[in-house]
Amino acid sequence: MAELSTLPQNQLAAAEAINTQVLAVLSDKSQNFTNAFAMANAITIIRNVLTPEVMQPILSLAGSKLGFRTDRDKPSKGQMPNPYPLEIVKDCLIDATLLGLNPTGNQFNIIAGNMYVTKEGFTYLLKKIKNMQYSIIYDDVTYSQNRSTAIVTCTLNYKLNDQKPIEQLLKFTVKAGNYATDDSCIGKAERKAKCWLYNHIEGTDLTDGDAEDISYTEVSSTRTSKEEQIKEKELNRLKSHLERADKFSTILQVKQAVAESDDLDIQQLYTDKENDLIPLAIEGIENLKDLEKLSPHIEQIEHITLYDDKKRELSAKA
Repeated sequence: MAELSTLPQNQLAAAEAINTQVLAVLSDKSQNFTNAFAMANAITIIRNVLTPEVMQPILSLAGSKLGFRTDRDKPSKGQMPNPYPLEIVKDCLIDATLLGLNPTGNQFNIIAGNMYVTKEGFTYLLKKIKNMQYSIIYDDVTYSQNRSTAIVTCTLNYKLNDQKPIEQLLKFTVKAGNYATDDSCIGKAERKAKCWLYNHIEGTDLTDGDAEDISYTEVSSTRTSKEEQIKEKELNRLKSHLERADKFSTILQVKQAVAESDDLDIQQLYTDKENDLIPLAIEGIENLKDLEKLSPHIEQIEHITLYDDKKRELSAKA
């Protein structure tokens, strides 16, 4: 590894300017316009500092776990690599660094042009929370009928400062597959559990992600029409949305689009996710009003039974 003093002067100056801005944002915990102005100034300054020349070595980090992964690292068969343009990488890099992440160590990935925090990233962020201890125990892995997904149940224990330890039971739906193992599913659930804990402690709403979860489709070398390209892009968007969903409310966002699609695989994926997530949604409801909102979406007999059982339980408590 090169000594810091051997780095080009422009890189040293850029690193110093960026570090100063990141430190100013991360050290300001005020929830008012002071922090807003600090963030806005930091974004402007860092964007100006990250010139194409300075960005070149950063771009070389893309596609490596030593740097950061993207969903364009593996081109479809017969296609030329299509890496993200400099401006998208720059924006994602700014988002990551101002959150407190590093551009190395696979702490963030770029998926669909956006920055997502990885398991390594959340591990790093949690380590930076002072006086917090936590542990995660994985209790069970249950696969869907076609093994496309799995529900991982885990117990999260955490403690802040001298407060009483808190135990939280969590269930996450993760992408599986015919060759998935319990360990691989647990690895994905670990990312989600650490995401949940960080959001819970910091009051944020970050979304986890990993470029390796994205499926790569073999594309024919035959030229396709513009309409077919648009249709394929939309199907890939729906598939990615469904595979990443871990809440019933999330798949409801694309229910109409799935219904209008003539792709049987997408429709089956939606059904599988629905079977996994509706029971979790029903189980997590704590009042009759919220339960009634779910009623229009309950169609299968087994879900109706769960719904009725939950309704009786909540009615007894009311």
